[in-house]
Amino acid sequence: MGRLQRFTPIQTLILGFVVGLLVALALALLRQERGQGDLVLRVEPLETPADITVYVDGAVAKPGLYTLPTGSRLADALDRAGLLPSADTSRLPLAERLRDGQSIVVPERQAQVAEGTTATAPAQPGSTLIDINAASADELETLPGIGPALAERIVAYRTEHGPFQSVDELARVRGISPRMVDELRDLVTVGGVP
Repeated sequence: MGRLQRFTPIQTLILGFVVGLLVALALALLRQERGQGDLVLRVEPLETPADITVYVDGAVAKPGLYTLPTGSRLADALDRAGLLPSADTSRLPLAERLRDGQSIVVPERQAQVAEGTTATAPAQPGSTLIDINAASADELETLPGIGPALAERIVAYRTEHGPFQSVDELARVRGISPRMVDELRDLVTVGGVP
């Protein structure tokens, strides 16, 4: 009983590994308690411009460029431009947040001809209506709800299928719902298509 047992080389190796692991763990815990092992993550806020510039045109008293605070809504831009009595804002998304460089065209109300019918003036050069058969993707992007991807799809559809025969045909473009067509109806035309 007075004899100590010797370890085999493999047991010695395993014992040394376990002791080393325990020492490393103890040192790591000590460093963490002292704050030396803290990871400092610095997050730089993205620079967002303090102001945005938008263009307002159509049935407004003062068409032009307006500088507004970031986060402003369409209603804010229309307040600055001043609406004409003939302005029709019923189809404009007044609560929509504006983005820098955005163009806003305020349509005019249609004149009543007879009960239940309305008259629309044909698109004249320089009018606020956008001809969806001739407009570039950039011009289409000025319409509410139309971003770069949707504008490109409209141009691609027109190239593949020929000119739009009616504004309602916009609903055939992937991503444009009948509701969106209704919102765009007073802002666009199909030009000289019968």
